[in-house]
Amino acid sequence: MKQRKSLLPKPIPVTVYILVIMAVVLLIVNTTYYFSTRSALIAVQEQNMRVIAEQIRSSIKLSQSGEEFVENLNGENLRMAAQAVQSTLGSRLSPITNDQLASLGKKIGVDRITLFQQQGDKVVAVRSSDPDDLNRWSNWRNDWLKAVKQLLRKQEPNVELGQKLPNFWGAPLVASDDDASAISEKLGFYYDGTTDYVISVYMDDESVRQYRQDTGVEAVIREILHGETNRQTLGISIFNPPIFLDQAKQYNSRGVIWYDENQTLNNDYSYKNGTDLDNVRQVNRTNQLLSVTETYNNKQVLKTFIPVELTYPAIMMIVSDLTEVQQRLNEQLILISLTILLCTMVIIALVLGVIAMLNRRTEAVAQSVQNVYLENIDALFNSIKEQRHDFNNHVNTIQLLVKMKKYDDLSAYTAELVGESIAMNQIININLPAMSALIQAKMTQAYDRKIKFEYEIANLKSVQFGTVKSTELVKIVSNLIDNAFDAVLETENPDKLVRVTGQIRGEQLTFTVGNNGNPIPEKLKQQIFEAGFSTKPLNRKNSGLGLAIVTKILKKHRGIIMVESDEQWTEFSVRLPM
Repeated sequence: MKQRKSLLPKPIPVTVYILVIMAVVLLIVNTTYYFSTRSALIAVQEQNMRVIAEQIRSSIKLSQSGEEFVENLNGENLRMAAQAVQSTLGSRLSPITNDQLASLGKKIGVDRITLFQQQGDKVVAVRSSDPDDLNRWSNWRNDWLKAVKQLLRKQEPNVELGQKLPNFWGAPLVASDDDASAISEKLGFYYDGTTDYVISVYMDDESVRQYRQDTGVEAVIREILHGETNRQTLGISIFNPPIFLDQAKQYNSRGVIWYDENQTLNNDYSYKNGTDLDNVRQVNRTNQLLSVTETYNNKQVLKTFIPVELTYPAIMMIVSDLTEVQQRLNEQLILISLTILLCTMVIIALVLGVIAMLNRRTEAVAQSVQNVYLENIDALFNSIKEQRHDFNNHVNTIQLLVKMKKYDDLSAYTAELVGESIAMNQIININLPAMSALIQAKMTQAYDRKIKFEYEIANLKSVQFGTVKSTELVKIVSNLIDNAFDAVLETENPDKLVRVTGQIRGEQLTFTVGNNGNPIPEKLKQQIFEAGFSTKPLNRKNSGLGLAIVTKILKKHRGIIMVESDEQWTEFSVRLPM
């Protein structure tokens, strides 16, 4: 029998779809990994900035404690100096001169001595070792004026800041507006009620200034920025919210601290941006860390704004370099991309291998069923050729019977001839072309074998089978019909009958193939579905595999097969989900 090459389409488009899907998945995975990893690395950097902020805060606290101790010592020295001034000058202001105060200041080792008197609601500077100093007291700080007036009333000053000693109040250190580390003055006010003036003694607090330079904020920040362990840190600024946000009036009730006139506690504000004001305002309001990325000189930096508690809440801005983060991110991205690409190639190779295997299997199944088609069609064509070859003989026989006027014989002969013609020329109309061809071929085989072949197959319009499932359905029905033909041929019954029905029941396609051959013993009803088992002698045409093949195909498609058999009728019923 001539073999025909299968014309099934190759699944090349499926491969293309797989490659496109893999590319999309790779893009999504890489993008997700990039942003998630970047967020994780920035979170780590933020945590490092928190550690640095806490280190600076602790250092500032320790520095302030040390400054306070040194400042208190200096305050006590100022009080003793004021007592020495009082014992030298006497109780009356009138005889005292500015020159006398200048001489006395050099003698007791202070930079300036100023005497005050209360005139109504005002406290006025009336004598000074530096006459220029008299004019600077035209505008008092409110808390300072309050403290001096309380001393004049013989009360202990109850202002929030400053140093309180018996009959003495030491003003807090005051920083210059343009240099947070340069101390302008350290002064105190003394009044014990025995004089008609208040004594103010001033000195340039070099000791506190030096202490601050060695251990203060600038020293800590300098160590962090130029140290060996924090190369990513580019700049540190400590904002003073009342001044930076122009909200000083809201803090007046909390007193004055030594850096209250400056926007920042330190001078490092190199990485300035117009958005800093809004960022500081947000952190000051929420008391939550805030990080933003910006670009300076073509370099990506991370600005981390961290709320810290000093004398009162302040905002620390730490600027760190994102170059190393970006570099690490790129390295990891390249690594994960190569890994995913390798895995993708392996998966594609596996998929292509599976497709190739399924392709070969599909072609094998299709070829197998195609062979069944060809066998049946060849048998049909051979029968037609034989009948056409015998056509002249049939015509001559009819002519002879007419001449001989043997009309009864002629009627019987033509009836038989017409039946054969009907069997050959009947067009089987089933919605499945493959099934139509099969039934047509089996009708011809049945006629040749003197078997009455009946079929009743509804128009299966709603059946939508692919190529593989259609061919496998043909293989199922073909094997069952062949078994039925074999069964009726083994009997002596002259009325050999095989009947095929097909219809849709619910969501199932049902086919039955019945015959009036010998019954199947009850004990063999299970064995007949086993590969190699047969009730007939094994030969080349009978391998005992027909029902085993049917069972295997049905199992793959979740179908079932049942058999009923008695003395009159044997029927195989197949149910296949649609």
